[in-house]
Amino acid sequence: MKSISAKNLIPWMCGAVLAVIALAVAFLILKSGAPAKEGHHVVIFGDSIISYVQDETSVVNMIKDKTGMDVFDLSFGGTQMAMSLETETLGNKRNYLCMYSIAQSFYTGDFSLQNSYISTDITTDYFPDRIAQFETVDLADTDILIIEHCLNDYHSCTPITSDDGSEYSYTGALTAVVSYMRSINPDIRIIILSPTKKWIEEGVEAYDHDYGSGTLAQYLDAQRRTADRLGVEYLDMTGIYDAEYVNELGEVITGYGYTADGTHPNCYGRMAISDFISEYLKETEDDGK
Repeated sequence: MKSISAKNLIPWMCGAVLAVIALAVAFLILKSGAPAKEGHHVVIFGDSIISYVQDETSVVNMIKDKTGMDVFDLSFGGTQMAMSLETETLGNKRNYLCMYSIAQSFYTGDFSLQNSYISTDITTDYFPDRIAQFETVDLADTDILIIEHCLNDYHSCTPITSDDGSEYSYTGALTAVVSYMRSINPDIRIIILSPTKKWIEEGVEAYDHDYGSGTLAQYLDAQRRTADRLGVEYLDMTGIYDAEYVNELGEVITGYGYTADGTHPNCYGRMAISDFISEYLKETEDDGK
């Protein structure tokens, strides 16, 4: 067998070294193109009860101010817990950003469904930037997950339950969401947050109103029972608008007065929601939950 001479060996070694360097550079380029992932102390998923405004008076920004905690907002107005069976299912914005599909995407690491969402309304102009943040959030390194979804399932007549536990039912989707999140992070604290009170019109509460698949009271009962069954925390916000708040003009704010339209929280409603969640987080943090 012929031996490789030193003269021939040097070019061969140089070529091998250059190949390794090229591979390393290519890896670094690919890695630099992927967003860095970061865990948070609290991540909140929800609908417009949480995300009604996007300024410094938003619920999440006020929770940050009141607790000093790292709180990350992944809420989208108009979205729900369950998948929808409406016509053109995958073309339905409810399914692009419903909690079930988001949880499934975090579990698989594939956000192609959410990334294909196209915002066509001024009220959703913050959606694309927030969707882009999915790939930067590391739920495996997150301590607390708050999930606030119920009202839009109620509005859209999502079945409350189903015999097969389908993700097209409210309780089936909630069960699957908790399962996905625990698979990602078995130690994460999960807090299910009820909606606030809703009024059909001023003076008429929605508690016993049925849009077609049950009253709001029935959805709330199913939400609480499912949280208990799954062994996750449940935070009931239905009573927070009963309190009286005197504003800077001396006006007494209560009930419907905490809302902009019977559903969405005005500045007083957002203060009440953020106070309630902040106190719970601080109290349970102190208790070592």
